[in-house]
Amino acid sequence: MSGVLFLVSLALLAACLAVRAISSKAVPRVATRGVAVLQQGFDKTESVKPSATLAFIPTPPSDHALTPANIDVHEARDHIYGNKVIRHPYHQTMAHQQMQPADWIEPDKNYKSDLEWKAKVLKAQGKAVCDVLPDCEEACGEMLILLSEWLVARYPELYEYEAGDKRGIRNLVTGETHALYIEDRARRGVEALRVISRLVQDDFLIARPSSSEDGSWICAGGLVCFPGFYLVSHKIGLSLHDTHAPVPQFNEKILRSVERSLTRLKPEAPIERTSWEIVDDPDHLFWAPMAGPLPTEPGRNGAVAVPMMPEHRTGRPNDACVTENPADLVLRLDHQTFIKLPKSGCVFFGIHPMRRKLSELATLPLLPALLLKVHEEAPADLMEYKAAPLYSASVLPYLKKLHNQQIAEGLIRGDEDPSDFRTAMRAQWGDHAANVANRHES
Repeated sequence: MSGVLFLVSLALLAACLAVRAISSKAVPRVATRGVAVLQQGFDKTESVKPSATLAFIPTPPSDHALTPANIDVHEARDHIYGNKVIRHPYHQTMAHQQMQPADWIEPDKNYKSDLEWKAKVLKAQGKAVCDVLPDCEEACGEMLILLSEWLVARYPELYEYEAGDKRGIRNLVTGETHALYIEDRARRGVEALRVISRLVQDDFLIARPSSSEDGSWICAGGLVCFPGFYLVSHKIGLSLHDTHAPVPQFNEKILRSVERSLTRLKPEAPIERTSWEIVDDPDHLFWAPMAGPLPTEPGRNGAVAVPMMPEHRTGRPNDACVTENPADLVLRLDHQTFIKLPKSGCVFFGIHPMRRKLSELATLPLLPALLLKVHEEAPADLMEYKAAPLYSASVLPYLKKLHNQQIAEGLIRGDEDPSDFRTAMRAQWGDHAANVANRHES
């Protein structure tokens, strides 16, 4: 599983950057490095050091083709071919690339339903999914203003400033207008994050450097309605070291590199990556049954999560592998972006979950074979972290079936290296496929 939690990283960003709090796999909490916050509630905070430059993401080219009329059928980039998200051998490694200015936010056909579902989650869960440390409240306002500028420039048919000024933004898909300023100041804190939730499908976690001299970073909160496997309320105020305690090999092998990368990240040079996981179905964006029952104990900020579906109380049924149709399970690809704000120096980690049913892999040459190989040969601790043991009995035979089907249909020979699936894609779809793949690769 890879419900992406606040991993803020430049050097790593491999498919484990998403910390999940699965009760059946609880990991003892280790000593916090560089964290002197949240010991007595949220009144003890540390200052955030501003970036030395006020540069930001270059203005993106305008896309006039995407409109409210066609957004319901719009496909974003195919991230299954991007950034080597599914790869063999599969292990902890660097898996990021420079983000192009046009690729920060990618609306897709689920835009309307995702915003509707996000509003329901926010209403039900409150600070369990949306909260921020006091010293990062202004950073949320900074993010809202910069994001609004980017959206109006990139998608002029979807967003516009109200009445020609920049004090309000109108979402032309939903018909809503949102004030960006209250009197003479930008919206801030949770209220700014809530406006963001009405503009884009992406969730955002917030990281800031700690006040210690060891280069550590803190999870300062965020807006995460679609985490799948963790809650903001359980991560807020923790160091990267502690938030990634459940991730196999993270702290031992790459934590220091990640922290250095965050420190060096420049506002004008954001990065991106994509992670993957197999989950139960598209409707469980908030909490995946594979994660077990939804934790209902108070979080670090006192917030209590509320079950919204029967599966939130029970988790995945023990006989699911017998009763489910594996074709209906979902390959979730999280497009993840890392943006450092120029004034506050905070890093906003974006997560846009893109989904496709496993049945759709039937026409993608070598993808079933690659996923099968990853599940069979990847380190056991990484695959357990992804909850593979919970679905392997149904999914692995299905992937084998798809692989044999592709051989029978002449889509593949059967003796290829599955890692060459990009080459197979080019052979099937020609120049268009090559352009898709090249756009994703570093």
